[in-house]
Amino acid sequence: MRKSLVTLILFLFWTLTFAQVDLGIKGGMAFGYDGTLKQTITNIKESKAKNNIGWHIGFYSRIHLLSWYLQPELYFSSMKNNFESSTEGSFTTHSNRLDIPVLVGKKILSIGRIYVGPLFSTSINEGISLKRISKTKSDDFSLGGQIGVGVDISKLTLDARYEFGFNKSNTNFVNKVTHQEFTIEKKQNSLLLSVGYKF
Repeated sequence: MRKSLVTLILFLFWTLTFAQVDLGIKGGMAFGYDGTLKQTITNIKESKAKNNIGWHIGFYSRIHLLSWYLQPELYFSSMKNNFESSTEGSFTTHSNRLDIPVLVGKKILSIGRIYVGPLFSTSINEGISLKRISKTKSDDFSLGGQIGVGVDISKLTLDARYEFGFNKSNTNFVNKVTHQEFTIEKKQNSLLLSVGYKF
């Protein structure tokens, strides 16, 4: 058992030592992030978010292993949701978070790629456009996944991927005047389009 473990560690070290590693920057837009407003008075009232749009910017690395590759990424993302509330009217929420996808992919032909992997996200801050509303609690961590395709043209890399959440994250708010409480329930279901540059 110990011999097998040592062999595996040496193999991984050898693979990473001789593997080609690319580093680059990336950024893009996100569309369709899921959000649900839940209000409680004497009954439950719900409304879906609309006009959801966001953006992201950060870094990526790509470790080539023959025709396969491992691509860890680190980027800041921001998303807004527009809601219609029976008590608060129209308002917008903003969600900023740090995303860490760890993708495993395979090269197709000479410039194409397909990939899939988990997505680890942590909340940086949550905001709301209503001044009389304050946040009381939010979920700081969420787990999701990504699947997509990409094309590499010289030093440029183009990607289209679908992001999906394994769990929902909630942010609780309260009206400081009426003391009415409500929850914004979010899930990472969105389309991401991005462009990157390899150093």
